[in-house]
Amino acid sequence: DLSRPTLSLAAAGLMVTAISIFLVFRVGEAYSRWWEARTLWGGIVNGSRTFARQALSLVGSLPGSTDAPEREALQRELVYRQIAWCHALRASLRRDPLPAELDGLIGDEARAGLAGFQSPANRLMQIQSERLVAAQQAGRLSDIELTLLDRSMAGLTDMQGGCERIKNTAFPDHVVWISRTFAWLLATLLAIAILDKSNYFDWIDFVVVPMIMLSFIVTERVGSELRNPFEGAPNDTPMTALCRTIEIDLRQMLGETDVPPPLEPVDGVLL
Repeated sequence: DLSRPTLSLAAAGLMVTAISIFLVFRVGEAYSRWWEARTLWGGIVNGSRTFARQALSLVGSLPGSTDAPEREALQRELVYRQIAWCHALRASLRRDPLPAELDGLIGDEARAGLAGFQSPANRLMQIQSERLVAAQQAGRLSDIELTLLDRSMAGLTDMQGGCERIKNTAFPDHVVWISRTFAWLLATLLAIAILDKSNYFDWIDFVVVPMIMLSFIVTERVGSELRNPFEGAPNDTPMTALCRTIEIDLRQMLGETDVPPPLEPVDGVLL
């Protein structure tokens, strides 16, 4: 026979209601961040395809010339730099060094030139713009075609800014601490409240009580897992796989057949 404070189910019910509202708010806000991050990267995939299509169809030869090799080299340079931009953005969001994939896309000298910039992805976009302006001045692009390409780059820049906003806006620490503390407190107090006056558990209680306790703990953990979608955790945005998808698509648009394979999940996790 245990000597313990009594806790009525009515009091526990009020606690469940209050803490449930708080947990729903926290999980909802964390999921909004996670879903926005995934939406932004979906836009980056489509925006990269659009830019590559425009580069291949709008960047032409000089008037009255047949410099097809030079035109194709410029188109390949623009598309490769777009692939490099995606890889650089992914590394920046994860606070990683510049990835090895950049070596075959922009060369060692261009890669070294990115070292002093806070945002290598932004620097690559600036170089992209400078090359397009030079192409327009050389007569390879009309003013309208340059405007279309610049609009596509502006959309990609907006999505980069959205990702950086999520990355640099920390989820309030006190919200995390409060939700975790009260989730565990409620899970503990529920077991006490369900005990009857004889301090006896029926067999069904051994099934129901742990399920109720786990529901609060798991809900709190879901909110914790989703709140920072760019950390490389199992439930985060699979930026590496998305960058590989972009690279495969854009290389194939160039007519290349020797492309890297898509990334596969490892132990059920796609990074």
